[in-house]
Amino acid sequence: MEKFAVTALLLIALALPVVLFWFLRSRFRLGILFAAGIAVAAGWAFNLAYAFAVQALDPSQVDTSTLKIAGAFGWVCPTVLVFLSWLVWRLATRRRTGSPG
Repeated sequence: MEKFAVTALLLIALALPVVLFWFLRSRFRLGILFAAGIAVAAGWAFNLAYAFAVQALDPSQVDTSTLKIAGAFGWVCPTVLVFLSWLVWRLATRRRTGSPG
């Protein structure tokens, strides 16, 4: 059961930035950078939670490098995911409106 919860945290950490970015942009009409910042911060927080859960799952690990790496680079994956979401959004709205490149 613990492994399921850890896997769920990882999946949330991957999906939440994309879903949150699209939701904030469409529902609340927030600026791109503000919505992206909120989405990346949420993804980063779940990456830290995932690293903490992985470390707690295996108590024999006394090294805190997992948490240090997640703290230092946990923002990279959410940032890439939000950027790709923005790119898809941008290309889809250009194609729909017919505006030239």
